[in-house]
Amino acid sequence: MTIERPEAVRVVCLDWGGVLLRICNGWEEACAEAGLPAPELPVSDEVRSRRRALAEAYQLGNLSCEAYYPAVADLSPGYTASDIERLHDAWLLHEYEGAVALAEELAGHTRITSALLSNTNARHWVRREQFTAAGRLEHQLASYEHRMAKPDVGFYRALESAVGASGEQVVFFDDLEANVSAARALGWQAVRVDPTGDTVGQVRGLLHGVLS
Repeated sequence: MTIERPEAVRVVCLDWGGVLLRICNGWEEACAEAGLPAPELPVSDEVRSRRRALAEAYQLGNLSCEAYYPAVADLSPGYTASDIERLHDAWLLHEYEGAVALAEELAGHTRITSALLSNTNARHWVRREQFTAAGRLEHQLASYEHRMAKPDVGFYRALESAVGASGEQVVFFDDLEANVSAARALGWQAVRVDPTGDTVGQVRGLLHGVLS
């Protein structure tokens, strides 16, 4: 994938988790990070679906932290609401190497506007003070604040309104293909980032013609 029209780009928009910030890849890794035992039994498709629905409601701002933790615990034998809170906090690991420098370069660029478009929740969002790359970007849109989440077209339109640009003027990096496809449908120059690799190197490689 290349940026076909680098000269048209006015906005560089990044996802948070999976692009700037490394996050856990599932419960087992989160349990290890939180110092909790891994699940003893396989999770059924029904339970996985119900957990996913809770997570979606949570990141849309329709469920508070205080309601989210016990609701997930009810679907997770052997785990208390306090355990779920620990797992939740452990989910955010560390910023990818070079993430802060990239964010600072984007924010300081004279021609490019920088932005963040993240599906996230209130508890994680306040930790931008700890994980500093996201906070360096000029525009920061969180799903729970806007009551919309990628790949909802409305969330992308909210970003366009915030930055005053649209279509090929926006280049977007996300680790999920569904979110990238939705951005492309709006004419954005969108690229999927591999979160298991050098995410910052991937972004920088594609932005060479944009930032020069």
